[in-house]
Order: sequence, then structure tokens, then C-alpha cells
Amino acid sequence: MLTHLDPSAKLRRSLSLPGHNLRTFGASELTKVLGEALLIPGVPERVPAVDRPLFEATLGPHLFHSYAGRTHPLLVRHLCRDLTDGQALLDPFVGSGTVLVEGVRKGLQTIGCDVSPLSLRLSRLKATPLPKSMQQPLLERAAQVCEASLARVKKRLSPPRNYDDPRSYPPHVYLELCGLRAEIARVCEQDAPLGEVLLLVFSALVVKASNQRSESSTASVERHIGKGMVSRWLQNKTEELVRLERAFWSAEQKPIPPKLILGDARTVLHPSAGCKLATGSVDRVITSPPYLGTYDYLNHHLRRYAWLGIDPSPIERDEMAARRHRLPLGKRRQIHEADTWNWLSAMERLLKVGGQCYILVGDSVVEETLLDGAAPIERAAESTKLEVVASASVERPHVVRTVEPLPPRREHLLCLVRRQ
Repeated sequence: MLTHLDPSAKLRRSLSLPGHNLRTFGASELTKVLGEALLIPGVPERVPAVDRPLFEATLGPHLFHSYAGRTHPLLVRHLCRDLTDGQALLDPFVGSGTVLVEGVRKGLQTIGCDVSPLSLRLSRLKATPLPKSMQQPLLERAAQVCEASLARVKKRLSPPRNYDDPRSYPPHVYLELCGLRAEIARVCEQDAPLGEVLLLVFSALVVKASNQRSESSTASVERHIGKGMVSRWLQNKTEELVRLERAFWSAEQKPIPPKLILGDARTVLHPSAGCKLATGSVDRVITSPPYLGTYDYLNHHLRRYAWLGIDPSPIERDEMAARRHRLPLGKRRQIHEADTWNWLSAMERLLKVGGQCYILVGDSVVEETLLDGAAPIERAAESTKLEVVASASVERPHVVRTVEPLPPRREHLLCLVRRQ
């Protein structure tokens, strides 16, 4: 673990919200595991040069591509310690692929589900080691794309087509992004695997190049980005990705590629939806389902969907518990309870008898009301064969501001076991 890194370094919010005041319930051997997982030290954003090799070898592709609300990779690694080669690990809300990366690294059969194509594409990239034979060609292609894009900028060439709303970017940045995207499209035509990697590298830069303050904030900010800078970012980010890959994956590993399922976990993992995963085929579930009213992943990634050609309408329709859902609090809670039962019942079917389901979920604030994040899961489990045998929780900072002070917000880690 990275316990020796500079404690004064700024912490990356999505990976390392500070926690304290640990509370536990249930079987002592499991509460110890849960408590240790929740109290794993945060991931620094800035690392001393002397520690950088260890930092990158420890986290590797987890450091590639921002994604709000990511689970701490070392928490997942801690929960996988007792699994053995070939066992099956499932995450029904795969996000940016944290659970899959750790599962593949451990030699497990990994399965991920998500309603967002971006999540699946990003998870596939991060959880599939980049073959050594592909690394140098990727670096060369990135350099060529950067050079061609810089030539476009110098000649002030008009883009062959438009993608996202031009008003979301400084004018010269938008033109450069269009030209850069066109050069990547050429790579996609000539070498689809390399093109896909470059598209996801491009995706990692889009919000930074836009007028959007951050993924989780739609507020506008004035950017000062020089001509040609975005093209150089692409080359630098590709070099960083290859460096992280080389540091993280062992040459001796023979990883099992992840199995990815596009769809809504409430329905797509049930046999009635054509799910081909066999009943009782999963050894462990590790997941962090959406927190009610806390995040809005549709808006987080709208800039990226436009450039990657992703239709956002299925995500808009099916995203669970999003902040944008403007319904009375009682109705939102009712829907969330039903949603929780639907996806949890799929876990009941897929888990082996004795299999464990670890769920990380935080309290929410909706309409100035603090909502217990663990309670819907505990209630839903009562009508399944999943039993909550242990839980732990720590205090976390509030992620939304309220008019009146609220009680401390907590993040919960629950362990459910599939009974007969």
C-alpha cells in the first residue's frame, strides 16, 4: 500500500475521500476486512519523483482517464485477496473498470455490466493489458497524429466535420479538436485497435479542453489553452498510458479478458432478458451502485459522447438514481428501493451458494434530507437469499452543500452472503 507517500499531498477526490469514525457490525473476521478496506490511505494527486515508479507500478491503468466517483483500487484489491485463479468476479455497475482491472490482475474471470458504452470501452482498455507488440506502434501513431494535427493548426485548415457544440470550447481549441479527431479517424480506418486506444486517450482530454469546469460540474470556466497544446496533450497522454501499462502488468501474467455486457443491471442480468450467465456461476460480486441523487453520469460525459459517437438516449433513459431526476422525494425513494431489489435479485441468481457480495455505497442528500445509503440494500436483501452478515462505515465529507447543517455523511461497505 502507498502508506509512505507524502501525507501533505493534495488528495484526488474520486479516489480518496478521507474517512474516520469507523463503525462495524456483524461477523468479526469480516468486519475487520471491511474496516481495513474503508480506511485504506488516500491516493495522492502529486507524488515525489522518487516514489513515482512505485506509485505507477501499484496503480497502473487506474491512473488513466478521470471518472468521478471511482472506487479506490486498493479497496477492491483488499476485497479480492482470498480469491484464486479462475474464480468469477462480477461488477454490475462497472464504471471505469476498477473492479475488472483488479480481477484481471488477480487472474480471475471478470464480468462487467453497465448502461454506458463509454464505461465498457474504457473498462476493456484498462483491464486488457496492451500487448508489447502494440505499444511501440501506438506511440508512433500518436506522434504521427500529433504532427498532422499541428500541421492543420499551422495552416488554419477548416475541420472536415463538426462533433460537439462549438460553444463548449474556446474557438481555436474546438477547431484543433475537430482536426485531431479527424486524424484519429484515419487511424481507426487503417488499424482499428490502435484507433480505439487513441479515441479513449482523446476522451481523457475532452473535458480538460472544454469550458466545463469538471466532469461533476457543468459550471463554465475560462480556459487559457495555446494553439497546438491539445495535440501535444494527446501524444503525452499516450506515452503516459504505455508507461503505466509497462509498470503495472507482469510479463508472466496470462490474463483472462473481461466479459462485458452492455445494459441495465436491473434487467439485462436476468434470464428473461437473454442473459447467458449461468445461475450460481459467480464466486464474488464487488460493486458500488449509484448513490441516490448524488451523481449524474449522463452530464458528466456528454462532451465525450459527442466526440466518440455514443448515443446518450439509452443512458438518459436507464441511468439509475441520477441527480437530474426531478421527482418528489417520496417517489424517488420508492423507485430507488425497487431498482435496488431488481439488481440485487440478479446477484442472488448469479452468486454461488456461499458466495459473497460486497457493496460500497454512500449516504445521499436529496431535498436537504440525509438518506442512509445502506438501508435500501438491507431492506431489499430481506426478500432474497442474500444475507447481510457484516458491514462497516466511516464518515465522509458531504459532496453537496445544504442551507442547514446535516448530520455526518457516511460511506458503507456491506458483505452479503448467498444462502441456500
